[in-house]
Amino acid sequence: MRLLAVAAAFILAAGIPLTARGQSPPSEPVEAAKGLKPPKLLKFVEAVYPEDKRAAGVGAKVVLSIEVEDTGRVGNVEVVVPAGPDFDAAAVAAARQFEFEPATLDGAPVPVKIQYAYKFVVKEVLVPVGPQVNLEGVVMDRFTKVPSRGVKVRIVDQGVEASTDQDGAFAFTDVPPGPHTIELSSRELVTIKTEEVISKGKKKSVKYMVEPKEADVDEEAVVRAPRIRKEVVETRVRTEEAKRVPGTQGDTLKVVQNLPGVGRSAFGSGALIVWGSAPQDTRVNVDGVEIPVLYHVGGMRSTINSDLVRSIDLSPGSYGADYGRGLGGLVRIDLQDPGREGVHGYVAADVMDVSGMVRAAITPNLRLAVAGRQGYLDQTLKAAVSKDVGDFFPIPRYDDYQARVSATLGKDEELSATFLASDDHLTRTVPSTDPSEYKTQDQDLLYRRFVVRYTRLFPDGSSIAVTPSLGYDHNQQEWNFGGTPMVLDTITWQYALRASYRRRVTDKIVLSMGLDFQGRSSTSDRIGSLELPAREGDITVFGQSPGTDLASDRWKVNLLSAAPYIFAEINIGRWTLTPGFRFEPTVIDGSLRLPHTYAAPDVGYRRMDLPRNPDFGPLTWMPNPRLSVAYRATRKLTFTAGGGIYGQPPAVEDLSPVFGNPNLHSSSAIHASGGASYKLTGTMTFEAVGFYKRLYDLVARSGLPSPPVGQSLEQTGIGRSYGGQALLRQELAKGFFGWFSYSLIRSERKDRPDSNWRLFDYDQTHVLALLASYEITRGFLAGARFRYTTGAPRTQVVGAYFNATAQQYEPIFGAQNSIRIPAFYSLDVRVEKALVVRRLKFNVFADVQNVTNRKNPEEIIYSADYSQRSYITGLPVLAVVGARMEF
Repeated sequence: MRLLAVAAAFILAAGIPLTARGQSPPSEPVEAAKGLKPPKLLKFVEAVYPEDKRAAGVGAKVVLSIEVEDTGRVGNVEVVVPAGPDFDAAAVAAARQFEFEPATLDGAPVPVKIQYAYKFVVKEVLVPVGPQVNLEGVVMDRFTKVPSRGVKVRIVDQGVEASTDQDGAFAFTDVPPGPHTIELSSRELVTIKTEEVISKGKKKSVKYMVEPKEADVDEEAVVRAPRIRKEVVETRVRTEEAKRVPGTQGDTLKVVQNLPGVGRSAFGSGALIVWGSAPQDTRVNVDGVEIPVLYHVGGMRSTINSDLVRSIDLSPGSYGADYGRGLGGLVRIDLQDPGREGVHGYVAADVMDVSGMVRAAITPNLRLAVAGRQGYLDQTLKAAVSKDVGDFFPIPRYDDYQARVSATLGKDEELSATFLASDDHLTRTVPSTDPSEYKTQDQDLLYRRFVVRYTRLFPDGSSIAVTPSLGYDHNQQEWNFGGTPMVLDTITWQYALRASYRRRVTDKIVLSMGLDFQGRSSTSDRIGSLELPAREGDITVFGQSPGTDLASDRWKVNLLSAAPYIFAEINIGRWTLTPGFRFEPTVIDGSLRLPHTYAAPDVGYRRMDLPRNPDFGPLTWMPNPRLSVAYRATRKLTFTAGGGIYGQPPAVEDLSPVFGNPNLHSSSAIHASGGASYKLTGTMTFEAVGFYKRLYDLVARSGLPSPPVGQSLEQTGIGRSYGGQALLRQELAKGFFGWFSYSLIRSERKDRPDSNWRLFDYDQTHVLALLASYEITRGFLAGARFRYTTGAPRTQVVGAYFNATAQQYEPIFGAQNSIRIPAFYSLDVRVEKALVVRRLKFNVFADVQNVTNRKNPEEIIYSADYSQRSYITGLPVLAVVGARMEF
């Protein structure tokens, strides 16, 4: 018999083994008086089941009214809902022998009357008396399937922990129902966190598949920024540190903006500037599929819901052979399984946007997640500041939505289908009372991706992954400077297939090989000046009126690239070597070799293009080599070094026979880096890295005043980036985490071999970030972030002259990139309160950006006659207040 007593809406006892089982009455309980503490049952007496009723298989429920005196003794007992004389008598006789700890009101003992329900059942269920295991599991190596012994498993919010035994097993008793944060850690593992929901009366069994630090699948990335990684199976994982970083508004992926080696993008772009590379040179991959942008325009939000993300890795350079098509850095995002139990999700809203997600286990082997976000900052900020706020600050408008289905086909065999979508619009304006001087720049960007991924882990530890995908991109930009519109509109269909195989061939060597195929079919329309939009290296100012050389073009380009690759992970004592090769031929198929005319039919072209390996003599066309080396000098000190050759196909926008050059081929780069990492404590690490990059065959505007047809652009540019970065990081421990990072980067370009070195348009010499977050008490969190970056270079206007033909002033420029936009700095703070109510978890936060209200210059603008200079500035102080509810 199991007992459940109800007194003033409080459950007094549950789960006590009896022959008859107590249960709360069907009526709704009355709300408890404020300050009332219900009585506690100290002595229970089992009711005698009438033998004739037991033999006949008859059950019953008797509801009693019990008076509990201020001494804890039982007074009068009455039957409220009878079930028959014999059942009533047995229940009353048992209840009169109960003993209680008395109820209290504001600390003083008081008499109370409670209702008590006995349910007599024929079947006797014997359950163990004492603590019950309701959370158990096993921790295993992801690749070898060997149990991981000695892993510390900690329930963070309960402050209890256990260690796995020789079978990798662990267990917890009497874990309270509701959501709990679980932390797995050991010296050999990357510390990971997940969340488990414990249901009342049910035992939960889990299996966590982990990766040892020394055998991590991504160890070929020589320089890896502090990554937020959650390699856990069958659980939902959240990146606790990333969501608490001030200025990110809880967006996990925005933590990349605060990592060493990453420059600050101008407000309104959301671009990634990594190790002095142009934004378009850094690639972003989601489950191995390339997407055009990581952030919405403006950089206010990432384009993928954080709760769908399992891990994110940033490689500023020198990454492995399994990725390519980029001269800069690499961002890799892995999506997580929707979850294998129940229905869960969240809704959240703040002054920037509203978002939500629902994930459900339709069956144990079929899971679904749907998420979405709608931004409205362009409306709320205008309402909070002024109606013409858009005239001074470029305010983005955005939305994104995702859907993901995962199915378990068999043991260690998974199939998933994912749909990703993102939409953006941004307007920048320079107001003027003269309509001919009113200047605007509009950008619309959207992308769609449909990804199918099949993975299987075989009993011998080998694994395969196959990922076909289909995508659609639309990028439309429109400039209106002085009444002359210019439009660039590009539509791209992307289809890709990534397949990989990984196998341990010996106890010291793991071999990986695969194929990375990608096709892109693009159609571009462009109308306007040959010189706008401005490209890197152009000497111009924002809003400069276009010249009279107006033209139009419409062209199509197909890029097909099949890139086989292979690399090995070799462990020899304290050394780990990762050599690899990637062969990346690209077929370029264009519709126009020369500008379209009505006098002759259009002539297209098709050619095979290979990234060159410059300075390698006869090995110029060999597969691109990659290599990384790690040496573990001590348990705390590790040295790393590596490099490789990388290629990048030409941009579709540059292959126009009118505005560009259809004969462009791939650009290439050499990366080299080296550094050291030292573990100061168990949770504090210091890292220092130096790097050098050399870039070849960069595309630049022709230096001729009247270039030949189809040669408005030429491939004569070279570049170099070099510098170093340092990071002191405290991982989350005892409620505190933070880091200090500093990067010293110099990036220079030559548009032609005979020209002088100049600063790269995106160069930021000094990049500094300092952030910290601390859990104060009772779910209260507080944190702060300070950022400083050198302003981007610009070319100074030293004078102007009046162009009588165009009836406008034209600027006279000084030395190229000889001045800078003033430095950017900002202080952001975040305060958060987290609490759990029954099965719901609430987070309320205030994330205040730019608390000093600094008017950070984002771009230089000039008056019509170039006699006065001012700035387009970023957002003023912005308090993002919001709330999130998880269920």
